[in-house]
Amino acid sequence: MISVSAVAERLVQRGHDVAVVTSNSNLGEDLDVPTDNEVNVEGVRVYYFQHNAFFKRVAPRLSYFSQSIGFLYSKKIRPRLDQLVPHADIVHTHLPFNYPCYAAAHAAFRHRKPLIYHQRGVLDPARLNFRSFKKRLYLELIEKPILKRATKLIALTEAERESYRSLHVNTPCRVIPNGVDCALYDRTSDPELLLGLGIQEHHKVVLFMGRIHPIKGADLLLEAFLDVYRRVPSAVLVLAGPDECGLEQQFKQRALTAGLGGRVMFPGMVNDRLKYALLSRADVFCLPSAAEGFSIAVLEALASRTAVLLSEGCNFPEVVAAGAGRICATNVSAIAAELATMLSDSNQLEAMGDRGRTLVLSHFTWDSIVDQLLEVYEEATASGRVLMRSES
Repeated sequence: MISVSAVAERLVQRGHDVAVVTSNSNLGEDLDVPTDNEVNVEGVRVYYFQHNAFFKRVAPRLSYFSQSIGFLYSKKIRPRLDQLVPHADIVHTHLPFNYPCYAAAHAAFRHRKPLIYHQRGVLDPARLNFRSFKKRLYLELIEKPILKRATKLIALTEAERESYRSLHVNTPCRVIPNGVDCALYDRTSDPELLLGLGIQEHHKVVLFMGRIHPIKGADLLLEAFLDVYRRVPSAVLVLAGPDECGLEQQFKQRALTAGLGGRVMFPGMVNDRLKYALLSRADVFCLPSAAEGFSIAVLEALASRTAVLLSEGCNFPEVVAAGAGRICATNVSAIAAELATMLSDSNQLEAMGDRGRTLVLSHFTWDSIVDQLLEVYEEATASGRVLMRSES
């Protein structure tokens, strides 16, 4: 997770000792990293543990389980945590519904350490509705007791703070957004690299960058683009990101059927060089998501001086207040209308892009985020709020 590594590395740069306990899982693939031992990553002590993908191994056809088994269990995690946590000042978990964070939370309770809990948008009601039965069961039995015993909660947005409260959890909460390293995105695009995708100089580029997943709204954007193309014939759509739910082939067929196969591009998960080129070249970055925590991809687009079109579910009203983009309803006609309007005015898009970068530099740099997190850590260690119960 980019946000975790960015914060951890900057904490180390400020003189703090940081250990990260995680698995070697990466969206259905295993990272090529040493497992079960300490690895130094930019000064951060990282422990990757081999996860046990039980359902994928034993019952791969049970897609309800196998596509969503992100529990990442490893029997070696708890013993390692019991070595690390007694020497820690703070335990900070990221994302519910997985074993490493569950184990870390209970290690904090066992060893009487403050627990900082980050949900990162996962408890948004719209996201809980996706495969809702098992999520809500786990939430009631496992996650809510952790939430109530945590020292402090972190919310990425005010909407996320409300999602905690809707669960009747009253643990103290602080809103701290994600950040971005603006220096990485202050560059021009690479025309030769983009020509390999079929993007030419005269094209108006609409960019989606994220998981190809029903909740992200890529299907709505594709349908909207079929209408936009009739109004803006120079438009092309790039749907960049991992095909997490097997939707890409369906999307390709839809574009072909509409006669726009060459105008809709699927580069998959893009590496840094191509990512920077796409973000810089795009005329509009569009994320019509039903629910987001706080999208780093949106921050990357803004840092690249690219105007954004977002849904209300992105929880980022600041882009409108700053004049850096627009927010629209999550339906095909609304997305199409806004895209067509934005693409018709190049001067406005350029001005939005400049204002977007100013917004990020003012409020969403990683240094600013780390400053806020350190305040939370200091408050947690000073408060003495560590809720305990006997553990077997």
